[in-house]
Amino acid sequence: MKQSWRKFSAFACVFLIFLTVASAKKKKSKSSDTEEPLYTADELQATSIIVPERRDVSYFYGIEPEIIQNVEKGTPDSLRAAITLLKRGKDSMAENEQVLHYIAVSIMQLCWKSQNFTEPTTGQDIKNDYTGAISSSRNGFYDSPSEPKDFFGCALPSLVLAASETRNDYYDHSEKSLLHALSLNPSSVFVNYLLGILYKRMGDFKRSNEYFGFASDMAGSCFECSYAFAESFMPLSDPSSAFSLSEKMLVSYPQNKKLLQLCAESSFAAGDYANSELYVGRVLQIEPENSYYLLFRARILVQKGEYIRAASLLDAYSRKDSSSRDYLVLRFAVQKNWNKNISAATATIENALVLYPDDPQIILEAARLASDSGVKIAGKSGEALADQILENDPENFAALQIKIDSMVYERKWKEAYKASSALLQKENVPNSAFFTHIKICLSAGHKDEAWQYASKLYSENSADEEIVQSYIDVLVSTGRSAEASKLIAQLLPASAAKMKSFLYYQRSFLSSGEAAILADLRSSLTANPRNRDSLFRLYRIYYNKKEYRKAQYYLKQVVALSPKDENLLILNQELDRLLKN
Repeated sequence: MKQSWRKFSAFACVFLIFLTVASAKKKKSKSSDTEEPLYTADELQATSIIVPERRDVSYFYGIEPEIIQNVEKGTPDSLRAAITLLKRGKDSMAENEQVLHYIAVSIMQLCWKSQNFTEPTTGQDIKNDYTGAISSSRNGFYDSPSEPKDFFGCALPSLVLAASETRNDYYDHSEKSLLHALSLNPSSVFVNYLLGILYKRMGDFKRSNEYFGFASDMAGSCFECSYAFAESFMPLSDPSSAFSLSEKMLVSYPQNKKLLQLCAESSFAAGDYANSELYVGRVLQIEPENSYYLLFRARILVQKGEYIRAASLLDAYSRKDSSSRDYLVLRFAVQKNWNKNISAATATIENALVLYPDDPQIILEAARLASDSGVKIAGKSGEALADQILENDPENFAALQIKIDSMVYERKWKEAYKASSALLQKENVPNSAFFTHIKICLSAGHKDEAWQYASKLYSENSADEEIVQSYIDVLVSTGRSAEASKLIAQLLPASAAKMKSFLYYQRSFLSSGEAAILADLRSSLTANPRNRDSLFRLYRIYYNKKEYRKAQYYLKQVVALSPKDENLLILNQELDRLLKN
């Protein structure tokens, strides 16, 4: 009302000046012999009236700007400050103050649940676009006015992102409105936070990380902002950053279960199994019967190779539930990698396929077993199982690798070389793919290419055991005998059992004379009795010498490691026939 009166008064003053000038001009014109224009151009310009642009008065006009800014910022601290200022020294609030009070309370309750904030409010009883948007959000719906006029009109409907995950048909509208709200107030923490949630739901994890980062930077003491920022690194394949940030938060929230879980998950994904086991243990102290984290501990133990402890946990868990997906995957891993019981592992993974026929991880595990051992799982080869994954996910790297491994097993070198060469063109290729390609190159006659890859890997990391093994394999296969002998002699004294077994096996190709070759192969088996390569080479040596009894002795040990490998079974049948004759 006051503003309208000011506009009217200004207009009246200008109009009176206009009338005064006009009256003076008329008097002058009557006393003049020559006719002149009533007004000069300069006078007309000087007395022209500039009509102010019409602007709509904000619904929240009259409320202190500091209060509105605190609510727009939307941090726990700024919201508390706004609520306190709205109630300060007043018996009752005006209508728009009640609505702003309700907005502040709603942002606090929907976005910052860790605050456990309770505050009586009457603003929800006033019916308008602001209260309507909040009410819809609380009920899981996005309800925006057709033309939102201000910051709150744009931002409030998207509170549904923090309240519910049941619908996604409003994401495009929400994105436009939130970005517009942010253009009106870039320092709004709760709008940046809601945009982080929105982009996470839309699968745009990079932008989600950016907006959670903005919110966290502006409100470092807000648990939800800091937690969301830490967690947002997980889908970006950066678990180390997620772990670093979440571990720092534990200083302030040492018993927060969500934070302990994130520490456990992120450290596990980063390969830090010691810390992962530590944090899983802390979760289980809070919830001793949490079955997910009981299995998670078993998963960590499997990764650490502590199969006896893992098997004990799985035995205890199976008495409650022996059909759990995670249980079956872990039981399969123990049977395959520790017991080396291929028959039992096959039965377990086939049971898992029956219960979870469309589960990608289970199909991949079945494909790996089939590819590694030559066993058919549920009647399918490793290549066929990999193709089952690739039908829905043509770029699945693990499935592509398994398919190549199956080609290697079947000695389809030409097809394997072509597929492996294409695989190496992808980004972030793991070393395992290079090891397979090097093996393919050696078997397919591309020895120079094998040398290029192996020497490059070795020059970059000569401490990695798998890289060293691949490098020595290439040295031996490409006739670089002197260099291979020198490196083997250097590594043998300090090597662990499995590495020592590999070194003796490779040295057998460099030894001269049958006695030296046999001595190296027997030393290889002393270090690791399950060295399949050494066992099979001894079989070949004795087979070629027509000492079939000794040949079968070693072949049967290979068969015991891969009891369903059809190629090995055929070789064993041949020896049975020769021994009978």
